[in-house]
Amino acid sequence: MAGIGFELKKIYKEESVGRNLLGAMYSTLVTVGPTVIVIAAILTMYLLLEYSDVGYYHRELLSSTILYVFIFAVIITAPFNAVFSRYLADKIYCEESKDILPSFFAGITILGIIGTAIALPVMLRLYFVGGVDVYYIFASYLLWIEELLLFFSMTYLYATKDYRVIAISFISGMGLALGLSALLHYYIGMETTRSILYGLTAGIFLAACVNGAYICYFFREHSKNYRECLSYIKKFFPVFLANLLYFGGLYVHNFIFWTVEGRIIVAETYISMQPYDMATCLALFTNISTIIMFTVMAETKFHIKFSGYTSAVNGSTLKKIKKEKESMFYLLMKQISHIFGIQIIITILFYLLIKIFSSSMGFGGMTLEIYPALAVAYLVIFLMYGNMVYLFYFNDNRGALLTGLIFIVCGGIGAWISKDFTVDAYGVGILVGSVIGWTFTFFRIRYMEKHFEEHIFCNQKIVEVRQVKKKSEDIIYKKGQGQIS
Repeated sequence: MAGIGFELKKIYKEESVGRNLLGAMYSTLVTVGPTVIVIAAILTMYLLLEYSDVGYYHRELLSSTILYVFIFAVIITAPFNAVFSRYLADKIYCEESKDILPSFFAGITILGIIGTAIALPVMLRLYFVGGVDVYYIFASYLLWIEELLLFFSMTYLYATKDYRVIAISFISGMGLALGLSALLHYYIGMETTRSILYGLTAGIFLAACVNGAYICYFFREHSKNYRECLSYIKKFFPVFLANLLYFGGLYVHNFIFWTVEGRIIVAETYISMQPYDMATCLALFTNISTIIMFTVMAETKFHIKFSGYTSAVNGSTLKKIKKEKESMFYLLMKQISHIFGIQIIITILFYLLIKIFSSSMGFGGMTLEIYPALAVAYLVIFLMYGNMVYLFYFNDNRGALLTGLIFIVCGGIGAWISKDFTVDAYGVGILVGSVIGWTFTFFRIRYMEKHFEEHIFCNQKIVEVRQVKKKSEDIIYKKGQGQIS
């Protein structure tokens, strides 16, 4: 999130309760604000258009469409965002902004091609096997491509540091979604789920257009250098793969539970396990504050310490370098424990609120049995991701890649085993996988602390060494002749 740290540093420059509240509100808006706005709009459409009165098939078809679009858009865009944010940071640092806009066009083209390739077999199955009409399928395809482009464009919007545009684009987009869905349903007489789908598609389209237009306006220079950014995928492939594995691991347990008895198959295409998926959603939002706290701490205090260490490396004594390193790692461990302690309290409070108000919120039973283990699992998962970002800070891409691999493999195996447990233990598998992944990141950071000088000074090229071939006649000095030739 290039640029967020600068704004947070300005807010937290003065220590006060008001500044702390402002910083919390700001980081919440930037990190999870867009997601909250979209979810709030969807729930409002459900309420206004009396979604609960819709037939079971149509209701499940819409919810499955939205579920699949969101999950796979996150998984696919995450690795590209990680790599392209590196490219953006380098170009901004080198003051070569003319290369930024071409990279944006290259990125959305790649995602458009990948997204279409993934969607094509799904659309064909929906039409020929599921019997879904072509208008619904085409709207679902548009929503899918729009989500990919929207998620990707967020990286570039963060680089502009104009976060008002993010709020304006999502608020205006979801406003259009609400208005259009109501218009289609109440004035044209369109069926509820189609009204919601068409309205949501139009709203996301508007948000994506506003974001894209502002990116083109902000980065006006255009070098037409489309290929350079693609080399970063190869250069930072461990970063690309680490993010792909991590975000795949976020949902691998859901994919496995889509195979158990009690799963739902809609239009012979979409598969889901409703109680487990709902419990996952609740667990995710229970612990989303972990990401907010991490953003604040990593982009303010830790970044200052890290900058202090790099400054000492570039021009200070060995004693000063060691002192800055010890101070940096002390703060890092302090932040990890601090976030863990606060989030435990938040998780317990959320759990109690969900238990109390579950019936009025429209869920209970099996979902509430699954929820506790998943709530703890997602607490550990988000803490693990925070540790991964610290590894990226230290340029330990291999450690981050191993973390993603361990997480998805152990989480997948754990979920496969726990699907045969009792309902209340369904989430134990991914919990064990997340604990193993977090443990690896913790000891990897401790290892980095002990070998940090070796990692910084011995793994980087200071001077490019070229091998020079000498000819036999290029004699500089011959013993006994006392001459130079």
